[in-house]
Amino acid sequence: MILRRVDPTRNMSRFWSARLQPSLFDEVLLVRNWGRIGSRGQEKSYWFSSRQAAIAAFNKITAAKCRRGYASDEECRSSTSAAVGYARRSEGPPRHQDAGAA
Repeated sequence: MILRRVDPTRNMSRFWSARLQPSLFDEVLLVRNWGRIGSRGQEKSYWFSSRQAAIAAFNKITAAKCRRGYASDEECRSSTSAAVGYARRSEGPPRHQDAGAA
């Protein structure tokens, strides 16, 4: 899931993303990535022993970002359905568009 927060009056152009992926040791990894749109940003990973715990953490942090003004193209859709979808497949790193791109 990729969320963005853009406010030209404050020169704010941020992205935040999170994904769930399986590890090699029957654990689930929650990978968060954030930064200025157009940059690689920073990344931090969290390990969970169960899929349910990882989904709960994903839902909690996604809801917090939505409350702080971050939104997706679908305006903060239900994070639960997004978490389940991301937990079922492994993806590469998110691709970010430049702020000026359509």
